[in-house]
Amino acid sequence: MVRVAAQKFAHIEGSQRAAAFAYNAFFALFPLILLMVALASLILDRSTAGTAVIGYIERYVPIGGEMQRHLFDTVLRVVKARRQAGILASVMLIWAATQFFTTLVHAANRAWGTEGHTWWQRPLKNITLLVIMVPAALIGVTVPVLGKMARGVFQASVFFPWAYALCVFFVPRLVLFLGLSLFYKFAPRRHTRFSEVWISALCATVLLQAAQNMFVLYLQHFSALNAVYGAFGGTIALMLWIYVSGLIFIFCACLCAAQAATGGRFIPAKK
Repeated sequence: MVRVAAQKFAHIEGSQRAAAFAYNAFFALFPLILLMVALASLILDRSTAGTAVIGYIERYVPIGGEMQRHLFDTVLRVVKARRQAGILASVMLIWAATQFFTTLVHAANRAWGTEGHTWWQRPLKNITLLVIMVPAALIGVTVPVLGKMARGVFQASVFFPWAYALCVFFVPRLVLFLGLSLFYKFAPRRHTRFSEVWISALCATVLLQAAQNMFVLYLQHFSALNAVYGAFGGTIALMLWIYVSGLIFIFCACLCAAQAATGGRFIPAKK
């Protein structure tokens, strides 16, 4: 399965598609943060929602230290200072937030060997995936915040600190797994069973966690991005991490197709 997935990844030029994903995702990240803050504000107050969303995104962006603080403090100030958007601005916000799906959806369809969507179906597909995945992300944002609010009420309970620690550890990873499962299921233009995607979604979750830890070590001990790029070091590190994430997303989409193609069986290499 891994060999077939690697062949599919090379055939669809996965590294180039990951670069395109990094470009689109970088420009879509900040509108997506504003969109998530607007939705989270329906449950939490705006300041708490902004802090919670930024904290949630920071868990998946392992740039750390001064680079992370400079980058996300700037975003947080924009979120808190932003006024209520009009209808046209909201539409543009949703459009920008969906653009990074375009590359991933096209790559998933190429991996499965299916035709891509037409020009008018593509934005509808992107919005559908956004509607499916944003609620999952909002659960990951709000559950830890609600847990912190409940901490004062249940602080005396012996069980609650353990339950809260497990919640903080497992909920973001479970949300990531569910979000990837939904994407790999609904992105291809074909009927895809959950049994065909959950293994790849689990692999993507584990690989992202492992890559996150390795990326932190790389930035701490081997990288000199601030020395080379100066004030833009955090931005370059963010784009590099998005590119690595894109490689994992696209390879695991190929793994889904490889599992279906092989039926989970070993296929000897062609002579």
